[in-house]
Amino acid sequence: MSSIISSKHKYKYFWIILGVLSFGVDRIMATAPDWVDMFYFRGIFQGFRWIYDHTLGFLPIPVVYISLVVFVIYTARIFIKMIKNAKEGHWLSGLGEGLLGLLAFFGGSVFFFYLLWGYNYNRSNIYADLDMQEQVIDSIYLMNEIDRVTKELISTRMIVSTDSLNAISEVFIPEDLESQIRDNLEGLLESWDIPTTGRVRVRKLALKGILLRFSTAGVYVPYVFEGHIDGGLHPILWPFTMAHEMTHGYGYGDEGTCNFIGYLACVQSDNDVIRYSAIRAYWRYLMSDLRKLDKELYRQYMILLPLALKVDLNEIIEYMDRYPDIMPAVRDKMYDSYLKSHGVKDGLANYSHMIKYIKAYRERK
Repeated sequence: MSSIISSKHKYKYFWIILGVLSFGVDRIMATAPDWVDMFYFRGIFQGFRWIYDHTLGFLPIPVVYISLVVFVIYTARIFIKMIKNAKEGHWLSGLGEGLLGLLAFFGGSVFFFYLLWGYNYNRSNIYADLDMQEQVIDSIYLMNEIDRVTKELISTRMIVSTDSLNAISEVFIPEDLESQIRDNLEGLLESWDIPTTGRVRVRKLALKGILLRFSTAGVYVPYVFEGHIDGGLHPILWPFTMAHEMTHGYGYGDEGTCNFIGYLACVQSDNDVIRYSAIRAYWRYLMSDLRKLDKELYRQYMILLPLALKVDLNEIIEYMDRYPDIMPAVRDKMYDSYLKSHGVKDGLANYSHMIKYIKAYRERK
């Protein structure tokens, strides 16, 4: 009987073992970033990238929708079997079989996460890639940079629209936004000798607030090779968020690096709305650091902002308030732990590292 049971569940143990092994391989890869870059990023990953982007990447709908349907069907089958076994008096064996099925699903998910994208976390950092020196941001640099970027933000806003009473709306967003950002991003990466196989897609999700309720504007899903932005996101945030998620798709895991590369790709655009979105994102990270440094000075800066910037900022906040966070502390703790477990030492604080990267890049150039 035991041999029959083990044979019946052999495939489930197979996926569990693969999940454990793939995690072990990830720990080993963390010690050899050059090998990861050479064999995984420039080899295996690019192959998967090309195959997907030239097949399912052409579908008119986000592939994540299809994946969710498959997930729901799979988990529903597990619970239906558990209920059926319970009714037949085999509730203990049914429970064990159900848990084994969930573990197999989890193991398979871990395996494909690393195989399709996750090992990119072990690549060398952006300082090494671009031969930059690590930077320290002191208060003098921060204040000077805020002054410079604020002026740039104001001038770009006035180029986009001289109407100070109405926020930048969707009508200002180019219809081929995704293509423009992809062209800019690929051009930037290719100038650094970074392969850009395929054509990474970033889709806007129809269900508004599904990401924003978890304090997330966008997400890259490795299983479907696509990035996504929340449908309830304010249009001003679309370009920069799209560039950030697209950078993940080209093989970068570090959040601060994706902010940095997304920013560079956007500010080099010929479209002023795309430039404005990125400059504004960078400005917000600078202002966030100022608020931590001196709350009163931060308040004074905000009071003195031109009306146009205040109108944009207030409307963005109003958009966000439509989708209040669900358990924000739990979400932050979980994602912070996830990032740290994959070599991003500063966790969520890594997002603001774009300030250091931009300074290093400017000094390098």
